[in-house]
Amino acid sequence: MRTCICVFLASGSLWGAIHGTVQDGSGAAVPRARVFLLKPPLAARSAWSDISGAFRFDDPGAGRCVVFAVSPDLAGDKVETPCDASAPLTLVLRPAALAETVIVTAQRAELPASAVTSSVSVLTAEDLNAQQAIHLLEALRYLPGVEVNQTGRRGGVTGLFVRGAESRYNLVTLDGVKVNDFGGPYNFTGLTGEQIGRLEVARGPQSAQYGSYAIGSAVQLVTPSGLDGQDLFASAEGGSFATRRFTAGGGSRLGPLGLHGAASRFDSDGIVANDDSRFENLRLKADYLLRPRHRLQYSLTANANDSGNPGAFGSDPLGRFRGLDLATRTRERYNVHGFLYDAELGERVRQRLRGALYSDRLDFQSRFGPSFTRQSRNWFSSETSVALGGRDLLIAGFEWHGERFRNAFVSPLQRGLYGWFAEHHLERGRFFLNAGLRVEHVRLDGRPGFPASVLTQAHPRLSAAYILLPSTRLHAAGATGLRPPDGFELAFTTNPALKPERTRSLEAGLEHSFLDRRLAVDATWFYNRFHDQIVTLTREQSSLSRWQSDNLANAETQGLEVSVQAQPRRGLRLRGAYTYLDTAVLSLDGSSLQVQRFFRLGQQLLRRPRHAGSWLAVWQNRRWIASTGAVLRGRTLDAEPNLGLSGGQFLNPFYPAFHLAAQYQLGGGLWLTARLHNLFNRRYEESLGFPALGRNFTVGLKWKWIP
Repeated sequence: MRTCICVFLASGSLWGAIHGTVQDGSGAAVPRARVFLLKPPLAARSAWSDISGAFRFDDPGAGRCVVFAVSPDLAGDKVETPCDASAPLTLVLRPAALAETVIVTAQRAELPASAVTSSVSVLTAEDLNAQQAIHLLEALRYLPGVEVNQTGRRGGVTGLFVRGAESRYNLVTLDGVKVNDFGGPYNFTGLTGEQIGRLEVARGPQSAQYGSYAIGSAVQLVTPSGLDGQDLFASAEGGSFATRRFTAGGGSRLGPLGLHGAASRFDSDGIVANDDSRFENLRLKADYLLRPRHRLQYSLTANANDSGNPGAFGSDPLGRFRGLDLATRTRERYNVHGFLYDAELGERVRQRLRGALYSDRLDFQSRFGPSFTRQSRNWFSSETSVALGGRDLLIAGFEWHGERFRNAFVSPLQRGLYGWFAEHHLERGRFFLNAGLRVEHVRLDGRPGFPASVLTQAHPRLSAAYILLPSTRLHAAGATGLRPPDGFELAFTTNPALKPERTRSLEAGLEHSFLDRRLAVDATWFYNRFHDQIVTLTREQSSLSRWQSDNLANAETQGLEVSVQAQPRRGLRLRGAYTYLDTAVLSLDGSSLQVQRFFRLGQQLLRRPRHAGSWLAVWQNRRWIASTGAVLRGRTLDAEPNLGLSGGQFLNPFYPAFHLAAQYQLGGGLWLTARLHNLFNRRYEESLGFPALGRNFTVGLKWKWIP
């Protein structure tokens, strides 16, 4: 799904142009500021200001338009203007902790951040560049409510626990295409920074908008478009543990055609034998303007990775570690083909048709021999947006996903997911309301010993925001979500009617800015109740169900997430986050005392710290970009790493992890880069038994050309 697209048409068009200049508080021009033009339901448009600060949008149409601009360390107010106004606009930017931007993940419409009614965090390409994030997960660690868990070194399996939800409860989309595994898991370790132009994380269930898998959060990744302008880039880096990384790419616009692509390779030898990893990524996006306001898009993302798994060679609570695993390795190849037709039918209607082909080939070699998993998904959606008048917007449509799963130990499975959805966004002055409803049909084809089955569930979502004062904003939301069973849950059960897992969620928060918007604080309380969770029953629990596994387990999470952002002066940005999380295992349905095997009633969920926080500082001028920060993670419960839950549960201690990064411009678009992770060489394990890298560094050169 696109957040914005630069569209320049011939001057002298029917509707004229919106034009003007971008300035700072002293009246000086601000070059390379990004200027947005919004007029829902039509596509958001953006342009870059030139060296004199000038910008222009041709053919904006009729009605009312909203225009605003941002730069890496400056922000300004929204300006509402007649779309056919002829007078030039002056957009004044000042240092501000919160920058207005365009957000799409929390609702299907492209809206300014101030009109969004849910909890959403945004990371831009500039943010990733400032942190020098090799892998996207390095930047995700600094977001409130988001816990990143990686099994050791680079290349280890990585999942997100958002507000305490399971790691398989996150919907992940790449340019609007769902890329989760069958049943919900997604390994974030393969995502590298050069793939991403923008990332949005909407916390809380989003199934009303996106259907299955969006039970704990929705993570949307958007890649750059050649229509956004011309650029070329390349980089080469090397460092500790024989780490090597190479990237190259760029984009351009040729008349109505925009092309953008990137390729990268990352290698690292790891800490011990069979700890090496390699990731190769290729991305391509082509946009073609059939005519003004009608766009075709094709996108390709391909990834190949190969990594060893030496096992849990760190903490060994039971003293049973018998040496490194030199045989286990994983090879994966996946590709995503995405298709989009986006048409603006007059000034009040927008139609989007999407399709996608996704395939994943995973081969696993262990001391017990080879195995494999094959997954694929075909997808089609139709979405119509209609402006009802004023700022009311109605969005409705249909989606179909066809999923296939095959494994060396599991009979092939096929599943169809059909969803009908409607969403209404309403604005009344300082009040914003977003109401959505989705009816999801999950059809599982027949398999040996089981007939075909169909399940229908409705998922509502209601969220609202109110601007109490110019500096104070209240927001609240309630929603539900679902996750259909994965291939192994379906294969190893006697239950013909195994259902999706579900959640109910509430949140309420307050956002306030101080000191002329140079300091902003957002505090949000949240509550999640997970139910219909799939559990394998013991002999003692056989009275609760006649099946081997059933939807009987329950859990809850609640807490407070606080984020602080500050811009004390131009060129200096500060950010901090703290999350308090209280989790509990609840009793099985039909019992007041029994819980799933290996757990205790009321105990804390695994790998979810009660206290977690982070801070990040970024300094920037014309020749320097430097950042430093730390991730602080409280004690967690974890399973015995070699035997799993059957070996017991143990405390994983508190740890801090610090980083330092700097870039210096040598001239001509060439930058010298240096990055230092785990600054104080702290020994810690995100997952018990899987040691994180000690102090490590990379240095390199990168080149970027922008006309």
